[in-house]
Amino acid sequence: MSTQAKQPVIAEETHLSYQVIQGSSVDTYQEKVVYTYGDSPEDWRKAIGNYILFQFGVYDDPRSTPPISLDESGIRYFERQLKLAGLEEPNRPPIKRILDIGCGWGYILKYLAERFPECQRLDGVNVSRRQLEFCAKFHAEQGLTDRINLYLCNAKDVELLPDADEPYDLVIIRGVISHFPNELYENTMRALAPRVREGGVVVISDNLYNTEPQAYTSDTPDEVDRLACKHRKSPKYFREVLEQSGFTTHDMRVLPSNIDVARWLMDSKTNIENKELFPNGVTKALEELRVLAENWSVALLKNKVSTYSVIVKKPFGQ
Repeated sequence: MSTQAKQPVIAEETHLSYQVIQGSSVDTYQEKVVYTYGDSPEDWRKAIGNYILFQFGVYDDPRSTPPISLDESGIRYFERQLKLAGLEEPNRPPIKRILDIGCGWGYILKYLAERFPECQRLDGVNVSRRQLEFCAKFHAEQGLTDRINLYLCNAKDVELLPDADEPYDLVIIRGVISHFPNELYENTMRALAPRVREGGVVVISDNLYNTEPQAYTSDTPDEVDRLACKHRKSPKYFREVLEQSGFTTHDMRVLPSNIDVARWLMDSKTNIENKELFPNGVTKALEELRVLAENWSVALLKNKVSTYSVIVKKPFGQ
């Protein structure tokens, strides 16, 4: 069935600051992801920085002056990805429409609105109502409500987003695919490809397993599905899905370095264990992050896992 033929179910909840789009099927893992981001945004801010960027950071940017904050390292990483994508070139094509899949607490959409002033339409999708409510308030404070549209929408249903005749020039998917069962990842990329303009760019960051995912074992015994990341993927599989969906790989590399990711994790762990910031300790997802920070750092130092920056493009003629 063509994209045009499918009609989104958009909830008539006019009091909401976002639209609700629901496809015909249900992602049974979605509630675990919703739970993961259910804690207070202010608590997340204390743990991982004012920008609430949850995709690690780089610490070797010449513009950064120590001590380097979580916010600084996080935005420098994203800027490096935009450069790898060719979006800092003076002769780059104009960016007219942007999609952020898994838009988190909304800072990246705000950053992109400022970075690409010619873009008057930025769409953010998320499955967390709490995050979307925070996004809406934050974007309103920034005077961006007229340019940014928010959707409560599972990634597999991106083909149902409005105005399929206006394809996306730039798509952001950072720290999101770790939450996807493999079938959801494959379905999402197939659904996304027709919505991207020929020559359009998709900027991805995610955690992948350098050992066979089925064979991976943590040095610290831990059976908890921490932060909804149990669906492990290898770089080979990750790339194959993208290319089978119709994208071409422009750049794929370990970035940030394993050392930088471990540093970011341990900085966040230090914040979570700070009694002045959290006098009563933490529970739920922040406690999961505190434990994961140590487990994952060991795996990073042993090169069992890495964070990968992946830039893909939709070729012309498709």
